[in-house]
Amino acid sequence: MANELNWKVAGFAGEGIMTTGLLFSKTCARHGMSIFDYTEYPSLIRGGHNTYQVYANTSGAFAQRKMVDVLVALNRNSLSFHKDELSSDSLVIYDQDDDKVDINDYALPCQVFNLPMVKLAIDSGGQRLMANNVILGASVYFFGMSLDILLTVITAVFQDKGESVVKLNAGAALAGYEYAKAHAKPIMQIDKGPFEQYLTATGNEAISLGALAGGLQFYAAYPMTPSSSILHYLSATAKQTNIVVKHAEDEISAINMACGASFAGARAMVGTSGGGFCYMTEGLGLAGIAELPLVVFEGMRPGPALGMPTWTAQGDLGFILNASQDEFPRFVLTPGDAQEAFELTRIALELAEKYQTLVMLVSDKYLSESRLTFKLESTVFKNKRQAFNGNPQPDESGFFPRYLESENGVSPRTIPGTAGGTYIANSYEHDKYGLAAEEGSIRLEQMDKRFRKFDAMRSEVPRQYEEREAGAEVTLVSFGSTKGVIRAARTLLKKDGIPTNTLNLSWIWPFPKDQVKDIIGNGRPIVVEGNKQGQLARLIAQETGMMINDYIRRYDGRPFYAEDIASEVKKLV
Repeated sequence: MANELNWKVAGFAGEGIMTTGLLFSKTCARHGMSIFDYTEYPSLIRGGHNTYQVYANTSGAFAQRKMVDVLVALNRNSLSFHKDELSSDSLVIYDQDDDKVDINDYALPCQVFNLPMVKLAIDSGGQRLMANNVILGASVYFFGMSLDILLTVITAVFQDKGESVVKLNAGAALAGYEYAKAHAKPIMQIDKGPFEQYLTATGNEAISLGALAGGLQFYAAYPMTPSSSILHYLSATAKQTNIVVKHAEDEISAINMACGASFAGARAMVGTSGGGFCYMTEGLGLAGIAELPLVVFEGMRPGPALGMPTWTAQGDLGFILNASQDEFPRFVLTPGDAQEAFELTRIALELAEKYQTLVMLVSDKYLSESRLTFKLESTVFKNKRQAFNGNPQPDESGFFPRYLESENGVSPRTIPGTAGGTYIANSYEHDKYGLAAEEGSIRLEQMDKRFRKFDAMRSEVPRQYEEREAGAEVTLVSFGSTKGVIRAARTLLKKDGIPTNTLNLSWIWPFPKDQVKDIIGNGRPIVVEGNKQGQLARLIAQETGMMINDYIRRYDGRPFYAEDIASEVKKLV
């Protein structure tokens, strides 16, 4: 019996690869397995080489793995491009008749199985496109999985299209299963675990759910990979959740709309990627000086400029920490998995309102578009509104002192139309009433007031995710989406007798200085991050004075693999 599998389908865009992968992923989840799905596709309108990979196990899947058990090759490129991911225990499924492939040309190091996908789909009464279900049926057989569970998943996915469509897709899956059963033996027998009602969601779907749980009322965005799917998800559920979602004409419009919604009292959020965030920086300053609560999602991808739109990177950290004119306090949150993506998005909307400030929520293509298992408790989030003055009283001047100094820097605000609460919110430095002012004393008063929030903001930062092992001499330090890959790499290192510690930062700013100093001071630190210059390492040096000389960096647009991190750690130690 086996408790893990690694499956990959590869081919041209338009061949239903994403749907096929998702169906197989759901089938694994119904077998009581934890899943991690990773997709790759080029930034083309049509065509190019696409892949969908599913890694699943019964103990917790945290990241994709490099070596695959089954590769479904839908064209010749798939055989060429992924040859180095095959071992002697792997199996390649291909259709010799459909692509006129001579499998001997590729000198593959593994077993191969010629599956007449298209013919079986058509012979079973379906169409060419249903060859993907033939693939699923054969894949389920080779892993020793339950055909009934696959058919249940197919029914659930296609039931809205009618009984006849369900029947045709199920028939194609059955044909693939029976053909494989008649011509080959399974390569493993998956040990079915207890099925639990865990959610499987992409990082962006978890962020969308977290925003709704956090009381989101207004979302604006201009589509930009990898943030676009948040706009798609929220717009599809807007009527059901009673929120306003705006597809703006550009990113400048999006952030200005959100500033207006925030001024009007709504919990507001925008989403973009690095290029769009460049446009938004002036709007950040407006939110900062007007003290408007605002959550900004930034999905990182390789740059500069348009860079590589559909690939991953962690190169925007320094930009995000310092974006906009001059200085104002902000939170920067970098979730490491779907669970944190949900929780931190919910918290972000609360923090923005509580401190009347900007909260940057930062992901990357890898986390945003990968699909993960996470558990969502049945909970009602009440989202109590904060820092509003429901009965404002003008002072002796006759104006409401919106920006009155306070002990913690947070001043009560009003919703437009509230009697006695009228004030001006603009982009100029201002006095306590919001009236533009350039006196040095007023500038100092308001600047110090805004930064008085920062001490209280520090108190919000919880202990960051860390694990320590007895005898560990190495500490792997990271932020955001590298969390899961490092967890997988530590498992591999432990098998080789190398214990390690780990620290992953999901609250980057205010910086958790004391915890970072403690853990990197007790073991040789190695910083793992997806950029060229070591932006996290530089931030650690800036905030702690501790220089970290050992690092593992990747900036080719691809994510880290656990096997590579383990290999690099062995070299360094």
